[in-house]
Amino acid sequence: MEKSKKKYYTPDRFLHNEKVVKHRSDYIVFFTFLLISAIFWLLINLSKEYSWSYNMKIKLQDPPVDKLITKQVDSTIVFNIKAQGFYLLKLGFMKPDELVVHLKNYTVHKSDENMYYISTQPLKERIAKLLDIPANNVNFSKNTISFYLEKLASKKVKIIPRLTLNFADFYNLYKPLKVKPEKATVYSIKSVLDTIKYVYTKPMVIHNIKSSADISLEIDNPMKSLVRVKPRYVTVSLDVEKFTQSSSLVVVSSTPKTENIHTFPSKVTVYYDVALKDYDKVKPSDFLIVPDVESVDLKKAQKLNLKIVKKPSFVRNVRVEPSQVEFIIIK
Repeated sequence: MEKSKKKYYTPDRFLHNEKVVKHRSDYIVFFTFLLISAIFWLLINLSKEYSWSYNMKIKLQDPPVDKLITKQVDSTIVFNIKAQGFYLLKLGFMKPDELVVHLKNYTVHKSDENMYYISTQPLKERIAKLLDIPANNVNFSKNTISFYLEKLASKKVKIIPRLTLNFADFYNLYKPLKVKPEKATVYSIKSVLDTIKYVYTKPMVIHNIKSSADISLEIDNPMKSLVRVKPRYVTVSLDVEKFTQSSSLVVVSSTPKTENIHTFPSKVTVYYDVALKDYDKVKPSDFLIVPDVESVDLKKAQKLNLKIVKKPSFVRNVRVEPSQVEFIIIK
């Protein structure tokens, strides 16, 4: 059986271990003080105010409606800001890369035939608000932002609404859709303008329609970089009524070409849809139904189709039963 092994420590060994522990403790204290000193140094310096330079891309939009941006001379803007080091450190992680400038909100000045500019002074407030610093702490390296504008040709084209209308039972349009305005003014270079015959609205679907309404629709412009359309929105008016189906017994009339023709039956039923408010206005005499003898050989034909020559303007879906009649020629 093996004897258990025991470790024996001499006084020198104990002294050596105490020195190692002491050295480790000294190192920890040293690095702790060094870390604390570095933190205080950093806090003191970050609390100071510094001046820093930044570059930001400029994106110009919404030029005058009759002009097109053909080139940006100044695609970036350089500005200096003053702020505490804390904020500059934070800004390094969150600084916006691009500033969108809507020209319609600024005064556009002309410097050459097709060259224009805006002052950077009004942008101070925008930059300051964007960066959350006082406007006085923002200074631009240039006083202007320059760009080229080309004057566009224009013409008026019809506006076509893209509306999908789903009516509740028995309801429908009483009158055709009314678009206001009916036409839009389109601006572009002549080669593009010549290809545009009309403009559409953005599509919209409306369900369960029971009443009249005015719908605002946005003009759809798939070529915004080349084409300007005015107005941006149009109003489409829906005149909606409740309809019902009705019928009238109508005599088959004759024309100069059919005055010697007698039909069987001599009366037919005319079915139609009519708005409730017009129900009592419809009379059998409002309809004119005649045999259709155009391109028909009366000696060979056994039946004649009936055609509707006249009907009230406020009825729809008109049909005749029977749609064909027998006939005899009276000599």
